[in-house]
Amino acid sequence: MKKGRLKYIIIILIIVVYGIGMYLVFGVDESRERRATTTLLIGDETVLNYTSRQWLNVTSQELLSSINWQDFNVYIDNEYFGNYLVWKDDRWYLFNQNREAVSYQGNEFFAYKAGFEMDVLPFQTTPITDFSYANQVLENHGLASNPSYTLTEVSSFDFDKDGVNEDFYIISNVFATDFFPDKYFSFVFMIDNNSIYMLYEDVDQNDGVNGCKPNLYTVADVDDDHDYEIVLMCSKYSNQTPVVMLYEFQDNAFKIAISNQ
Repeated sequence: MKKGRLKYIIIILIIVVYGIGMYLVFGVDESRERRATTTLLIGDETVLNYTSRQWLNVTSQELLSSINWQDFNVYIDNEYFGNYLVWKDDRWYLFNQNREAVSYQGNEFFAYKAGFEMDVLPFQTTPITDFSYANQVLENHGLASNPSYTLTEVSSFDFDKDGVNEDFYIISNVFATDFFPDKYFSFVFMIDNNSIYMLYEDVDQNDGVNGCKPNLYTVADVDDDHDYEIVLMCSKYSNQTPVVMLYEFQDNAFKIAISNQ
């Protein structure tokens, strides 16, 4: 075999091996993400669907009715409850495979149906004891530090999968009954390596009936991309539908992928 021909064969083999290696490194995850499909039931009012890398806030009654009697993996208050058939009326009702009703109690209902096994991250929430980061956020927004609060809580979990927990703070003064601030505020932010990453911020003049109280609802890899997303629910006054926001962490910042409003 001539040396020139052998050289070209070696170059072609190197290109083929390189291409296979790049596909294994990047293409497998890319293909998995493109194939990922999931439907999320969040509380009693919100249904989100993900397919072909596109999110849809499902509001059509025809589409909502088509979910009835489908099986979903159900979580209650951030704990796995089981796989059940669902049916929607004033709330989501659960049934076993014999269509016998299954009762449940809890404040936070989350369920999914997907073409993959979803990684749902459990976490615990505790009261804030160190307000140094909270005061820094307030000062950055021109608000007085050490105010009266109606909500102060922190949740710790390994959001970026580096083996070290990140802290997620929620502070708010909305829905006050024994004090009346000139301005209301609600903030949700992550602390990682002493840096603040804001998820949700809302500051405005207080007229007594505005504002929104946030709640860290679910942390899960909802699109099978090996990164966690965050579901944040924000409750308004009266019986208004809560705001649901699904956050992704991209380019070193939290961004809303989809909301129900």
